[in-house]
Amino acid sequence: MHARYIPSGYKLIAKDERYGFEVYAMTEPYIVALAFGGKRSKPDWHYRFQSTERLYKKIEETLKGYMEWQERKDQRRLERNADHDVKVGDIFECSWGYEQTNIDYYQVTRVIGKMVEIREIAQMKEETGFMSGECVPASGNYIGEPMRKKVSVYNGQPSIAIYSFASAYRIKPLEIAGTKVYEASHWTAYA
Repeated sequence: MHARYIPSGYKLIAKDERYGFEVYAMTEPYIVALAFGGKRSKPDWHYRFQSTERLYKKIEETLKGYMEWQERKDQRRLERNADHDVKVGDIFECSWGYEQTNIDYYQVTRVIGKMVEIREIAQMKEETGFMSGECVPASGNYIGEPMRKKVSVYNGQPSIAIYSFASAYRIKPLEIAGTKVYEASHWTAYA
């Protein structure tokens, strides 16, 4: 970590160790302050203020923002590590691509606590336009080797990180005359 640069004449006027929050200010010939948060060596802000009331209001707003951010972060951690309701047979869809949309489907073959074993499955595709179309998963038609992945939960919905840049999300089938039917997904192949 680089040292924080504090200009000469600035004094520490506020500090909260929970967030690594520090505010340094100078009051003569005018009020100027800079604030740091976390372990950052660059200030989050460095402003000139018309009054000490405005300075302290900015400090309160900044600290409130750190508190809200920490609450969201803690809530997300709890949610991400919450128990999931994924079962064997559930299908996950991963949509990814740059200048085209690739769709991959994965089926859960085993549940191991917070982990699942998944395998890529084939898909039924239909071209509906130039280099584009619709596809649905072909349940049980495995084309990939088993992979173990951790299930994360976000907004109550399970997801699985497939690549560093893409996650798969569970898709729910409709049941029509005792048969599971999945909504079609759109794919493109422009590249």
